[in-house]
Amino acid sequence: MKHSITFKMAVLGAGVLTVGACGESKEEVLTYQSVEACIAAGVQDEPTCRAEFDKAKAVHEEVAPRYQTSSNCYADYGRDRCYRSSTGSYWLPFMAGYMLAPRGSAAGIFSQPLYRPSRAPDRFYTSGGVSTGSVSSSGRAQVAKSQTVRPRVRTRTVARGGFGSRSMSSAS
Repeated sequence: MKHSITFKMAVLGAGVLTVGACGESKEEVLTYQSVEACIAAGVQDEPTCRAEFDKAKAVHEEVAPRYQTSSNCYADYGRDRCYRSSTGSYWLPFMAGYMLAPRGSAAGIFSQPLYRPSRAPDRFYTSGGVSTGSVSSSGRAQVAKSQTVRPRVRTRTVARGGFGSRSMSSAS
């Protein structure tokens, strides 16, 4: 009896996740490797590109994947693509770009840092390990609406495997 209930709950949970992932609406975002790339795309003006980069950079150390050792971070991001945090207690990947999620004129723009794991160097990933998908030359991409909100502050440090493993396994 207990096994049957567990199985039913697992099937129900998988069904909800599948429907939720497929049915989630997409939102257009802008993704750039640098302030200069944002300016060159011409979608946003220079002050906006600079201000949004600064906002993403400000939350980077709070939301970036954290690692106990440099070797664990290097395993996911590559050699010399990680650094010791400002507190010195963990390792972080360098911010490889930023995402702007334009809101209506009253709400402004929401920005967050993006990362590039060594296993997928041609794609941007959020701090939660979700790919931004294909990006046009103007920086436009379509992402799930749930990825256009402020990422959670990280309080847990990854011992090994970590971000790249999660992001790659969810992409499979």
